[in-house]
Formats: sequence, C-alpha cells, structure tokens
Amino acid sequence: MGSVLDGPLVYYYGQFTDALLGHLDPAVSDRMFAFIAEMDATDDIEDSRLWVKANPSIGYTLKLETLEEDWKRCKLIPSERANFICKQLNIMVNADDMAFVQPEVIRRNRDTLPEESLLGRRCYGGFDLSNREDFTAAALEFPLDDGRVFVKLHSWLPRRKAELDQEKIDYYGLAMKGYLTIVDGEYIRQEDVFDWFAEQSKLYELVTIGYDPANATRLRQMLENKGFECQVVRQGPITLNDPMKDIKELLLGGKVVSNADPMLAWYTDNVRISGERRHADKENWMPTKRNKFRKIDGFMAWLDAHCVRMDKQPAGLVVTPPRIRVVDLGGRRHARL
Repeated sequence: MGSVLDGPLVYYYGQFTDALLGHLDPAVSDRMFAFIAEMDATDDIEDSRLWVKANPSIGYTLKLETLEEDWKRCKLIPSERANFICKQLNIMVNADDMAFVQPEVIRRNRDTLPEESLLGRRCYGGFDLSNREDFTAAALEFPLDDGRVFVKLHSWLPRRKAELDQEKIDYYGLAMKGYLTIVDGEYIRQEDVFDWFAEQSKLYELVTIGYDPANATRLRQMLENKGFECQVVRQGPITLNDPMKDIKELLLGGKVVSNADPMLAWYTDNVRISGERRHADKENWMPTKRNKFRKIDGFMAWLDAHCVRMDKQPAGLVVTPPRIRVVDLGGRRHARL
C-alpha cells in the first residue's frame, strides 16, 4: 500500500474492489484478475494471528516471529510504525501526525446510494469560492434515516489552471465523469455556482446554504434574491471546531456515503489540523492544507454545509421526509401528504 490517494495505486485498487464486490459490469470485471491480501477494517492490528490475511506467505517466505519482533520495535517510533502498517499489513496510512484522517478511514466511506432515492429530501448546502482563478467547490449534505449522511459535491476549475497541471490529478477524466467542471477562461464566474444550487433546489429541499463571507457578497445576494436562505460560517476555530470533530467521527464510523467520489476523497486527504496541541480533545481545530497544491476547497464547502446542518438540525432531531401519494377521484388527481 501507500499514502497517496490520487495516484494509480488507488485508482486500480478502487476498480478491483468494485469488481470483487460486483459493482462493475460483468463484461468488464470478468476480464480482470485481482488478488488483494489485506487486513479487514474491523481487525485489531496488534493481533499478529490475523497478519496472515495481509501476508499469505507467512510460514513459507516470511516468519511470523520475525514480523512480531519488527512490530515491537517499530510501533514505538511513529514513522516506522506507519511504514510497518503500510508495507507489512497492507493498510494505507499517512505518517503525518497533522493528518485529519488516515487514508484507510476515507476508504471506509465509499458506500453508494442511488441519487434518485434522495429526490425531495432535505439537505444543507455550502460553498467555498476561494480564489476564482483556482478551485471552487459547492456541496450538499443530506441527513439519512439511519444516522449516516450523504455528501454531494461539485468543483469548478479554470481551463488555464488545468493546463498548468500543478496538482497532478486527472482533471479531464474527473470532468468527463461529472465530478469537475473545467471552465473556459481564467476564472470561475459566481453565476456558475449559483446555477448549480438553482438546479439542485429543483431536486431537493435545500434548507440553508452556509458560506465563508470572504469574497461572497455577490453570490450571497444572487442566492437570497432567488429565495435561498444563506448563513455566514465564520472561518475560525470557535466556529469550525465542533463541526470538524463531528465530521471526523462520522468518517471514523463509516457513516459518510460519498458514492466513492474521488474529488471528495482527494480534498479530505489533503486536510491537516492546525494548532500546536492539535491532538488534545479540548484544542479548537482549524483545517489547513498539506501544501499549496493539495487543495481542500471541497472539504471546506462540505464543512460549511455541516456547520449549518448542525445549527438547524441539532443532534437527536430526526426529520422525516413527507410521504406523498396520488389519489384518483373520478378522473381528477390530487396529491395528498
């Protein structure tokens, strides 16, 4: 395994996993051969009896006793511990102690849900305009009846930025699959984001849109003039701390349905936690990015949506979507709640 979520390894791993799970067309998967030896998500990595899952040659070319000795030495040193887990147990891991979540956690949240099943459901929006010559993103978060959330994300990027290829991702492949819109010109028009929310509101009950007020005055005015409710999300640790920790709990529990969105995975993998005491429970968290080419705009859009969702729908409050049926009364049809 490795630690990079936007390279060939992860693309092939995702494709082979889909084939093994029956998510690919049989005409495609039947012509592929995949063999993946790995620990299960619920396994205790300290239990050496389970290591054979990731090391089928134990007892032949590898000695369990040698691996156990290596583990006792490596687990005390963060970088060596991460390398052992990655290379010997075949679990994707990031040794950076500022990482928001580990790659393995992100992979836990690849569940799929037909978007048709979300029609008419309540959701909360968020957007991150960032620099209009760079990535821009918008997100919707849907609370699901089973306690999970569904995240729908879309990103925009100027063609000139894609041609520079600084992020080294598959811009055009992502655009062809609908995750990303490459805009002709050198900047993203705020009308593009407005149009996306307008289209989504035809499909879903969009309650509130959260946003960073920086550079967002015009888009906020367009949205409010259209009848959308917008809510400022201040970009500081006092505001973002609780929602960020709540998102991490959802991810750890595998409760984020993303339809295996590669852009959402990439953004989330790029998030780092700022602050000197970032591991202390009482420390207020703030998201930052790994470096200037590892963007987090999509995560920030989701975080803004999650902030307003936590404000509008407190924990424990379950909102049931209306049940609608059509009754035929002598040739005339009436919709009843």
